[in-house]
Amino acid sequence: MSVVPVRSASFQAAVVLLAVFLCGFLVWTASADTTPARTHAGPRPTQDDAGQPPGGEVPFEDPTTPPTAQTPDATPGPKVPTFLQSKVGRTDPGKWVALTFDDGPWNTYTPQVLDILKQYGIKATFCVVGNQAKALPGQIREIVAQGHTLCNHTMTHDTAMPTRTPEEMRAQMQQTLDAIREAVPGVPVPWYRAPGGMWSAQVQEVAASLEMRSLGWSVDTLDWRKPGIDKMTQTVHSQLGPNAVILMHDGGGDRTQSVEFLRKLIPELLAQGYQFTVPA
Repeated sequence: MSVVPVRSASFQAAVVLLAVFLCGFLVWTASADTTPARTHAGPRPTQDDAGQPPGGEVPFEDPTTPPTAQTPDATPGPKVPTFLQSKVGRTDPGKWVALTFDDGPWNTYTPQVLDILKQYGIKATFCVVGNQAKALPGQIREIVAQGHTLCNHTMTHDTAMPTRTPEEMRAQMQQTLDAIREAVPGVPVPWYRAPGGMWSAQVQEVAASLEMRSLGWSVDTLDWRKPGIDKMTQTVHSQLGPNAVILMHDGGGDRTQSVEFLRKLIPELLAQGYQFTVPA
């Protein structure tokens, strides 16, 4: 008769524990294969690291890699051209010139400028500052009543527009439009001019999104420096050519010299065969 060796109780207990462990491992593996992987929710994105303002948490797999900003829905581009217009834009024959006036309206000087233009039957473009339009709505109404064109020159004459955010750029322009249309509801404002000539592609794009073209100039009288009538005359004739856009001011300070120069400039240009128009 053979004798079956008796194993120790400790050995048997180890076998049982091993079996339980193996069964548990197999069950865990099977459940892991059928459970969806969970993404890691990283910290709230910021304007710098995610290209969008803080909001709800954005899931991404690697917390050290910022999530990619969501691509906005495709929207049509601005209908208005974004290039800088510095000429009259007329194609018909003739020596055409356009007068533009910045920084108004101004109680003292805008009425004088309007009277001179009315005397010669000339239409001009007035690039108005929103704060001035808000303070002097009657002047805006008179400019429009006489058939002149309005241009947006920002709410506060902001010469640092290219450094602003798109939202700040838009606010400067929109608030000016609101001030103008409070005085003359429904009036078109086809142009935007950057204070100080501080242009950028983004500034022009924001203007276009508000249905305004960007208006530059080809002749700068530098009248705001008050250089004297003779000096301004010399400057204009050195820069003047067909399709010219002339920059002057009817506001922003003492414009007595600008008004006197305008009285001299118009008859001189008419005598030289120039015709006055507005940018188109």
